[in-house]
Amino acid sequence: NGRLAMLAYGGIVTAAVLTGKPWPFFAVAEQRVGASSNRSAFCGSLKTQAVRGSAMAAKAEMERSASLPFLPKPAGLTGLVGEEVGFDPLAFAESFDPRWLREAELKHGRVCMVATVGFVAEQFMTFPGFTPTPNANEAIYTANPAGWAALLFFAGFIESTSYGGKMTMLDMFEGKRDPGNFEFGSGFLKGKSDKEVYDMKLKELNNGRLAMMAIGGMIHHNFVVQGPLFPLIPEGWTTPAAWVTPDGEPIQSFMSGFVNGTSGLISNN
Repeated sequence: NGRLAMLAYGGIVTAAVLTGKPWPFFAVAEQRVGASSNRSAFCGSLKTQAVRGSAMAAKAEMERSASLPFLPKPAGLTGLVGEEVGFDPLAFAESFDPRWLREAELKHGRVCMVATVGFVAEQFMTFPGFTPTPNANEAIYTANPAGWAALLFFAGFIESTSYGGKMTMLDMFEGKRDPGNFEFGSGFLKGKSDKEVYDMKLKELNNGRLAMMAIGGMIHHNFVVQGPLFPLIPEGWTTPAAWVTPDGEPIQSFMSGFVNGTSGLISNN
């Protein structure tokens, strides 16, 4: 029964997503049946009948997402840059203010674009007063307290002054401010057509998304090879070594401990 319920629930959710409607999911159309030769219209041969449409007919009626054709086009992305792609499979834009979500996406993308540059530069450059650290993952351990304080102060200052004190989802867009528009670098858009401005915004959005994935890949690369970003495959490297703490203590995963009988859940005795 449990297995059947899991399958049934998956089918119910899938049907709801594909049709974009509540139960009974499928379209109900009004159809008129013409008079037959052996019945008169007066006796009720002309009647209205509810006909349940097929799932294919219901899917054809709705506009589909360009990026996920098996899902309906998200309604919450209207008016945003990149809306034509129609990617919002979890319908976040229908549950939260899409302007707030887009601003968060733009800010994370901008930070990650800068982070990817800094991650590469860490291997070859060092600020005065800092310890050279080719492996950027270890920079958090070698940075001096003054550097941390400066970074936190700079980030906090930007975050607290950019909104004029309005930092919640309810008031940060008062005055019809566009998501991500802080009047920084907007001079580069002067004299450009609406299409050129749109293309520039779309490029920033896409590059930010790419940078978010890229910085994640860079960080995990350094974890796996236990070294700097370049060369991508160190000489003599074969497989990931056991991870260790900064003190040299090995880090054992839960699953490894479970298999080896050292996790505390099972014993070798």
